[in-house]
Amino acid sequence: MAKTVLLILFLIIVAFFSGRTLMLFSALFSKKKADVFSSFCAGSLVILCVSFVSHLLTITKSGLISDEKKLAGIIMVAVMTIGYFAFVILTVVLGKKEDNKKGEKKKADASAKLFACLACFAVFIGFITVTFGLRVNSVGDETLETVRVFLKGNVMYTIDPLTGLQYAEGLPMRYKILSLTGLYAVMSEAFGTAPEIVIYNIMPAFWFTAGLCAMFSLSKSIYGGKENEVLKRSVFMIAAILFAYASDLSSYAQGFSVLSQMWTGTAVRIWVLVPFMLYLLFEKKYIAALLPVLCEAFICRTQYGIGFCACIYVLFVVSCIAVRRFKCLKAS
Repeated sequence: MAKTVLLILFLIIVAFFSGRTLMLFSALFSKKKADVFSSFCAGSLVILCVSFVSHLLTITKSGLISDEKKLAGIIMVAVMTIGYFAFVILTVVLGKKEDNKKGEKKKADASAKLFACLACFAVFIGFITVTFGLRVNSVGDETLETVRVFLKGNVMYTIDPLTGLQYAEGLPMRYKILSLTGLYAVMSEAFGTAPEIVIYNIMPAFWFTAGLCAMFSLSKSIYGGKENEVLKRSVFMIAAILFAYASDLSSYAQGFSVLSQMWTGTAVRIWVLVPFMLYLLFEKKYIAALLPVLCEAFICRTQYGIGFCACIYVLFVVSCIAVRRFKCLKAS
């Protein structure tokens, strides 16, 4: 139990600290500053990148879980050390650039407060549903079996998790480089937490929280500074939760896995990567928006529509260029 709590604290601290550093760095090239919520979401993507690097290096060499755990620890220590000094420097640099302008506080009316309370209630229900696995659906998913095989044999991708027999021809490298199974196995091995708790409880809660932070930041980009901001952002968050519940009614829906399989790559993509990428695009942080596009390739299989984030990125940029071109022609 103590190690499980330590794992949760580790995820929260690493996600916030590394994400805050990353967003402070991006603020150097953008006039808009990042908030706590976007920083936490960015930190979750940093964890994905670290796990991918350690997983890829291990797969191409020994393939041992123990080696990936060592590599992930070394890379994480290096990232956090660099991030600490960068965090201090960036905080000082950006602190000097802060202006003393104080924005006027806008009071929310009764309807806005009501919808804000409803949004908090909807978020709470969704979080409890995901964290305690109330709607877990593992049909067609072999993540838990794969992680158990990894931990039992201390080696990855040598035994079929469904049959218990060795692979006759092996797996294609495109599937081996997917880092989520390796990440879960390393966490379970390092902190001594049961793999089913890591996969069905801890990581779904972590990814769901990161997605909520992305949604909240996206709502700020869309409705920030506008009339009835609190009301509009509250409705936006309620709509996001309702989207997850509505998608759970059909396995063909894009968001089906959000409440039932939040540990999978497809769920992380639709709930975390897509809204966070849209937030970065709305904030005109086009280079930083490539991070979710890269993370999709680390966690999603080809048959599940890889390139979804890349298509959204391209369409958004092309639309912005077309709108700007249209305005120029209209002005001339």
